[in-house]
Amino acid sequence: MPDSSSVPWMPVTMKQVTGSNSASSPFGVSIQQSLDGHSFSRPEPARWPAAEGDETLEVELILPRTLLVPEHLFDPQAARELLAANGTPAHDDEQVVCCKPQNGVMALVAVDRAMLEQLETRYSGRLDYSTPLLQEPEKREKTIWIARRENLLYTKIYRDGVLQFAEVIPAPSPEETTYFIERLAQHFPLAEYDLRLAGHDDREFRKWFGKKFKTVTCE
Repeated sequence: MPDSSSVPWMPVTMKQVTGSNSASSPFGVSIQQSLDGHSFSRPEPARWPAAEGDETLEVELILPRTLLVPEHLFDPQAARELLAANGTPAHDDEQVVCCKPQNGVMALVAVDRAMLEQLETRYSGRLDYSTPLLQEPEKREKTIWIARRENLLYTKIYRDGVLQFAEVIPAPSPEETTYFIERLAQHFPLAEYDLRLAGHDDREFRKWFGKKFKTVTCE
């Protein structure tokens, strides 16, 4: 696990996101990692509405190969190289998607090309992509934010309001989560940090986390 000095993008000051564009969307769909590749969820393609009107379809990408990049430094031609440099290269059958920027930061996600073609064919020009890694905690003074989504841990670390670390960690079991936190403790003094939990966490994880951090808050 890299320390903050080796993360391949510059730390930037993050501001709390306000508002939402979900009210303008007819529905949302997510693409997530499954045991045999990628899969759609919420809802299945057979239940998608007709491709009419000009409303935006929100597509949430719950996938491991994800990277944050400052918007002003991003070169679309280098998206694939940036993921590879981060140690999370896109596969040959994957396309790198650029998520809608938030507060000057954008996310790159490797997504199955065939699934994207299904969406683009039906909803061309009407797609907004997002990832939980673009979300932010309510407080960011000296904070570790972890959102559990499916079998992924979306993790961000802040010090004095400045983002120091952002990564998606595959952790399908409590043992793998424990190992990740132990590795994290080698680079950051966890006892000095507040932990903010979001997403699909459970009592077992909250109980264990409480032994490592100054305070634990569920958002």
